[in-house]
Formats: sequence, structure tokens, C-alpha cells
Amino acid sequence: MKLLRCLLVALFASLSLLAQTNFRIGSWNLEFLGADASFRRDTPPRDDADYAAIGKKLVELGLCVVAVQEINGEAPLLQVAAGAGPAWRVLLGTSGGWDDGKTAQNIGFVYDSAAVELLQAEELLQLPRKVDDVPIFHRVPVTACFRHKATGADFRLVTVHLKAGQKDPDAVKRKLEATQLGLWLEGLRRDAHEDGDVFVLGDFNCNFDSEPPRLLAANGAMADLRGSAPKASILHFDETIDHILAAAACAEADPRSFTVHAVEGAAARQAWRKTYSDHFPVSVTLLANGDDDPGAAFTIGAPEQRLPLSRRPALAATQSPSPAAVNLVPAGQWPLAVGARIELETIDTSRSYSGRLLAPLPTGPGGWVVIDGPDGRLAFPFERIRLLRLP
Repeated sequence: MKLLRCLLVALFASLSLLAQTNFRIGSWNLEFLGADASFRRDTPPRDDADYAAIGKKLVELGLCVVAVQEINGEAPLLQVAAGAGPAWRVLLGTSGGWDDGKTAQNIGFVYDSAAVELLQAEELLQLPRKVDDVPIFHRVPVTACFRHKATGADFRLVTVHLKAGQKDPDAVKRKLEATQLGLWLEGLRRDAHEDGDVFVLGDFNCNFDSEPPRLLAANGAMADLRGSAPKASILHFDETIDHILAAAACAEADPRSFTVHAVEGAAARQAWRKTYSDHFPVSVTLLANGDDDPGAAFTIGAPEQRLPLSRRPALAATQSPSPAAVNLVPAGQWPLAVGARIELETIDTSRSYSGRLLAPLPTGPGGWVVIDGPDGRLAFPFERIRLLRLP
């Protein structure tokens, strides 16, 4: 009997440990978040409580990283992050602006920095914006690499918002976008040193059996994490158009866990639309017990593609810091003066550095941030810094 009790205790301990090492990632089109209310004229406008509720919903769903689409600038997404909690951060691409100069459908991520560490991020600006005179990628894919803090598992996410519309030219554009993204992914896959834990997730604006998902899954390159019987991920028609695909080499993805977090009933759907979106979030579970390929690395593109640089013109000494890239620097203390004590992190390592600022901050790429601290006098290339804060 004593032996049986010991075995049961060990079994429950193992199950508890497994539960702690599983975590969820997801995608959610937030339907013109922060844009003029006229874009959602058939539903009452969101208020501050709705923005907070969206953040709370992310926590309720147990998500630690969420790819987001249709975001009208950084400010409304920061409101969502505040609703999720003080550890939540945002990361947005720069493309997706409309000709009116005030509306945008940016794409990016919101994530729990207490659960995951952002390693690097970039907007895939090297992808062509036109193929055979057909314009594509109005919303350029954004990729970010994360490390799960509890397990050390690292992974790359690529968020997309493919061309909307049900006409033949729209389908042609989606096919071209998927083709060009697939070529970039194939380049990663052929690199023997590249980390194979890659996910593509977002609003594909088409169902699982359309060409874009099939093109990305061609030759077994990506696995379709559709689940057994996925529900519609949008209110307007009965199809799943928000998808999560995983690289074939990614062993952590649990295909049985794909979930469309839908609600049923006319009244519930109407209430959902008012607060949240015309889309439902989708998510999957990652089964992680550590980094299964510690010798692998994540390729990053040219400096002009790196979002810590391209998303923080605020790092110019004449502007205020962006909360997505510069944390806890009060506006009255910016620009930071020589002699100020600061902490910084770079895209090259997970550790932070602290010290006294020895020279004025550069006003653009190509300069250096120089500090004097416990590790001695250190200089960091400006474009490699992804986080700057006061201690």
C-alpha cells in the first residue's frame, strides 16, 4: 500500500509538472481596434471597459503570446495590454496604413513578458510588394522570436493578414502572398543552423482548403493545426479563416489542441461583437519540456527590418519613448541625460546591463550607447538595443 501511494504521488507530480510546462499561443483579428467607429457602424462603439475586457479575455484564455491583426496604431493595443496586466507588452509592424492618413490595419503581437521573453522581431520588408504588376502585402508579415521562461523552449511566430475579399483578384493576391512567404520560410528550412520551431498564424481570409494554407503546407513544410472539427472563426459566415500552421520540425505543437474560442446564440454573438471583434480568437497548446534544439539559432534580417529600431523613432533624442520598446521612462526624463543610470537589453542576449550613461543617446541608427557599470565600460550598437529603461 505504501508503494502504491508513492507511485500515485509521483504520477500526480509528473502530471502537475507537465501542466506547468504546457502553454498556449494564439491569433486574434480585433476588427479595426482603435479606428474610427464608422468602420463598425453596425455595432455600438467600444469604450474603455471594452478595451480592458479584451485584455482580460487574453488572460482568461490562458494565452501568453497572441498574434493580432487590424490594429489602428499602438495606443489602442496598449490599452488592451493594460487590461491584461502590467507584464503585458505590444509589438506592431509599420505597414497597413490607409490612404486617408489616419486609419491603419497594423499587425503584430501582444505578449506576457512574465511568461515569455522577446528575443527579436522584424517586419519582412524584403518580401516583394508587387508580383507581375499585382500589388501584394498591404500588411507586411511580422515575425518575432520568443523564449518561454519556465521551460527555455524558444520559437518563431509569423503573423499574417492576407488580402481580404471574395472576388477572383483577391484570391490571386492571397495566393501570391502565400507563395512569397513560403519562399522565405523555405529559405529558413534549408538552413541547417536555423531553429525549426516556426508557426504561421493570423487572418488568412480563406478556409483551410484554399490555396494559401495548402501552399504553405506543401511538401510537408508546415502542418495544418486545424483540429478535428473547427468552428467558424468569424461571425459573418460559417468558415474558419483564422489559422495556425506549424513547421513540420516543430515537435511541441499539439494539433489536437487547436481551438476556435467561439460563442453561440444571437444575443451572445451580438454582445461579443460590441466588446471584442467580428472574429473569434484561435489558439493551440505547445507541449514544452525545454529547448529541444539548443544549438539552433534564429536568423534576423537587415537593421531596417528590425522592429525594435523601426518601431521606435521615439528613441531619437528629440522624441518621447515608445512604450513598446522603451519601458518605464517618464516623459519628463526623456531624453536621458548623460550621467543617468539606465538598464538596457539587446536582441543578442537575454541578460540585462545597467550603468551610468557616458554619452548622449544617438539620434538614429549607426550610433552607440555607452555605459559604465558593474561590468566596466560597455558600448552597444544602437540598432541592437531592444529595451531601455530606468532601474
